[in-house]
Amino acid sequence: MLCLQDSVPVSASLLGDPSDPAAVSLARRLARKTKKQIFVSYNLQNTDSNFSLLIENRIKEEMMAFPEKF
Repeated sequence: MLCLQDSVPVSASLLGDPSDPAAVSLARRLARKTKKQIFVSYNLQNTDSNFSLLIENRIKEEMMAFPEKF
């Protein structure tokens, strides 16, 4: 059951390694920020958290610059 008041968006991993939560975490954070459904394809092997943060921040910059595309 989905509670609309829940602050954590529902997410699922359809393909890939289920032990790597990077794509699910990124999708949740972006969905929380945009209040929209987000699909993430994440294929980065062995990246550190700083690199992942840079990617997320770049996506957010694109969302701010071109909101009509999101």
